[in-house]
Amino acid sequence: MERRNLNIFGSGSYSGGHYAKVKIKGDGTVTSDIDCQEFKTHGNSQLLGNVKAESFIIYGTVDIKENLKSNVVKINGTMDSNGDISGHQILIRGNGEIDGNLYGETVEVKGSLSVNGNCEVETFQLDGGFQIGGLLNAGSINIGMKYGESRVNEIGGESITIRKKPSFLGLSKHFGKMTTELIEGDIIYLEYTDAKIVRGNKIEIGPGCNIEIVEYKENFKQHKTADIKESREI
Repeated sequence: MERRNLNIFGSGSYSGGHYAKVKIKGDGTVTSDIDCQEFKTHGNSQLLGNVKAESFIIYGTVDIKENLKSNVVKINGTMDSNGDISGHQILIRGNGEIDGNLYGETVEVKGSLSVNGNCEVETFQLDGGFQIGGLLNAGSINIGMKYGESRVNEIGGESITIRKKPSFLGLSKHFGKMTTELIEGDIIYLEYTDAKIVRGNKIEIGPGCNIEIVEYKENFKQHKTADIKESREI
């Protein structure tokens, strides 16, 4: 069956269904599940059902009440989701708030990210601040903290780098800190991180860190300003 397009200009409310392209310019609401090849918003959109798409692109704000599954997700603005977000490539320029879990191949965030559940991806890159209620698990993790106090329950990965990056606003030196229970990986470099346990093969603890226990297999380095209660080879 041939798919038709759905265009909302100004403000309006439409039912879901199967579409080729969905475009919203203004304020639009989709009241039930939607399956489309391309979804694009310039303005504000509210999606009351599940969303399945090949590409999902937002310029403005989007409120998703259920789950989103799309090959490409690009948020230029604000996304608020009550369900899970999954995709091959997920790019957020602004603010993303997810009540469920975040799944993907590549996640790149410039701004802020909040995930109440777990974040499980292959590559995770963030410049800004984040809150993850569960586990952050990725093959490659590269975090540049620019502001706020970032928190995550546990971090697991192969290569893990967490740095404090200067903000163009020139915010206080007290900003850009991360707190977690456990960090476990192969190669780990940390700055301005508070953790109970850091475990890995090659570990370097940089400036501004407070670590209770470091467990390493091959190599361990400690910056002179780092506070580590105990380090041991395993």
